[in-house]
This record gives sequence, C-alpha cells and structure tokens, in this order.
Amino acid sequence: MRRLLFTGFNAFGQHEFVNGNAADCNAGFSELKAPFSDKNQCTISIAWRYSALAFGRKLWLRGLLAECPNECVTLEAPGDIKALAAGDTHCLVLLHNGQLYRVKPNLKAELLPVRLEAPPRSNSGTKRSIFGIPKVPELSIEHIACGSHINVAVSSENAVYSIPSCLHQFPGRQFRVKQLECGHEHAVLLNGNGDVFTWGNGLRGQLGQAVLKVEEAPLLVEALAGIKITRIAAGGWHSAAISAFGDLYTWGLNCSGQLGVRVMKPGGLLKEPTVYPLPQLHDLPECGCSTKSDHSDDDCAPLGVFAGSRHTLLIRRCGGLWATGWCRYSQLGKQLHLQHKNLSYLDVFQPLDGIALDTTSDRVLCGPWSTVIFCGKKSED
Repeated sequence: MRRLLFTGFNAFGQHEFVNGNAADCNAGFSELKAPFSDKNQCTISIAWRYSALAFGRKLWLRGLLAECPNECVTLEAPGDIKALAAGDTHCLVLLHNGQLYRVKPNLKAELLPVRLEAPPRSNSGTKRSIFGIPKVPELSIEHIACGSHINVAVSSENAVYSIPSCLHQFPGRQFRVKQLECGHEHAVLLNGNGDVFTWGNGLRGQLGQAVLKVEEAPLLVEALAGIKITRIAAGGWHSAAISAFGDLYTWGLNCSGQLGVRVMKPGGLLKEPTVYPLPQLHDLPECGCSTKSDHSDDDCAPLGVFAGSRHTLLIRRCGGLWATGWCRYSQLGKQLHLQHKNLSYLDVFQPLDGIALDTTSDRVLCGPWSTVIFCGKKSED
C-alpha cells in the first residue's frame, strides 16, 4: 500500500496524520491519511495555510479556511482530477479532459470554471471546414502551476496563460511542454528538447538571466542553452535544473542556503553573495551509499530536484534524498548536521539519513515550508 510521509509546517492543521497526533511531526516524517487506491491516483498540492488533496473526482481542502485551524471541506469535480496547484488565494483544479477550474479555500468553497482568452492565430494556420468556416479547436489545458503572485496554465496547443490572459504562443506541434513549475513570483518551463524558459519577477535572480528584471513572456535561459535539461524546480525566489549528464544547477536567492551554496565565507565574518543570477554548477559530495567495486559516480548522479519557499531537495539515482536550505519547521526532515546549533538553515546538500527511495515509483513534493514523500514502502528507520 502506498503512503504519504510528511515533515514541516502544520500549525493550521493542513494535514491529518494516521496516528491522529501531529505533535511529533517536527522530529521527522509522519504518515498522512490519504485515500489511496489502485484505480485512482492521489494528487496533493500544499499552500501556506491549507492543503488540497484529490482522489478521483473528490477534492479535500484542509487547514485555515476561515477563522480556525483544522477546518475541512469536501467537493466533487465533474470529472477525474489530474492535477492541483494550490496558491494563497485559490487552488487550480485540472481535470483529465483538459478542463480547468478554480476554487477559493474557504468553508463555502465551490468549483468554478476558468475562462481563458483565445490565443492569437494566423490566417495561414487556421483550419477551415468545407464551407470555409474557421475551425476553432476546443481549449484543453495540459499543465498548471501556482505561486503567491503568479498563476500559469499551458494548453495542448502550447499557449501559455497568465490566467486568464494569453501571454505567449509557442510554435506548432514540434514544441512539447514537459514540465511547468512556479515560485512565488516566477515560472519555469521545460520543453521536450531540454530547453528551459523563465518569466515573471527576476529581481532576485530566479529567472537565470544576466540582467535582474521582470520578464513578461517566456524567455530562453541562455546560460543553459545547448545543455539538455531533464528536470526543473522553482522555489520561492530560486530555481534549479538537472541535465541529462547528471549535473545539478541552481540560481536565484540564497539567503538560507537554498541553492546549496555557502552563505558565509570561511571564518563566518563575511557573507557570500546573496543572489546568483546565473545557473551555478554543483560539485556534489560523494554519496557513499555503496562500497561495491563496480559502483560508479553515475549510479548516484542527480535524478530529480524539488523546491519549497527556501529549501531544495534532490533525489540521486541510488535512491538517496539530499537536502539544503531553511529548516526552521523541519522541512528538511531529521538527523541533519548543522554547523551551529543556533542556525535554522543548511547551506550545503546533505543526505537525509534513513531515507531510501524507489526511483521508479516514489515521488517528492515540496510545499512552501514542508516536504511530502509518496512512497510504496517504509522509507525511514
């Protein structure tokens, strides 16, 4: 039976635990109550004050919805739910049929259809019926993401929306969107060719561009051009990417070590730069997960990367889970070795002891101040 393991901020009762007691949550990962089934997938998205959980057509919102913690409402969508994107003021709900809905996290929550403007079309590319009438394809959404101040959707026709407005239209069928992520104020998009595009507020370097400014439409990250990227992540004000060669890149704000870059110079007297506008290539520590003679570095190369508001997690091919960044609410899990007891952050990637993931099936999700692991077996000591 699959399980959801949680660690991090839960002051508003956003999550209900199997043992009914969240008192020991900050000591490590605790199991969440979730309606798993072999027939329907379980989907979860986490905002600061509430969580959204979907199973089939059912949607649960839990947390601070009105005036008190531990509030919960249940809704039913008109079709099976494919994805959720929880923001501060609303949650986007995407159905498998491509329809998009919005729900406000309150006690009177209801699913409302999202109406998006039609993307621009050239006359030469417009299909027409035998009577010459233009054929307007039904708008179908494939990807969604939410941040504190940004809401993004991408259609099957590669139209990018800052909901409800169409921001950009990527060219034809040869362009395929593989992954879409949002930080607080920026978005990161990965296409099937391994190219990375960013837009939104880039004043903290989170766009990976040499100039710190706001980008209104998707812009190619030139520093990664020619490098095939396989996975991306967007934190609050930082971003990360993994290449097909197993290299890890991070960029943006590093106030809490979320880039895996040292915050203080040796001796602790001076700070290193707080903002890194261009992608930083990491030389990760050896994993040390195996002593076999035929064990190579490729066996422990980065495979997946995930980001919260000010923390970053990394899955390596051996199944090890590594973490860096802010850990004030134990969002990095347990058994971390901080340089100083009074610090609330880790500024170098360290392994989470006792965590061994199945890289073919287990998944990781970061909330703003929390971490969730989807796993099929017990993953901790």
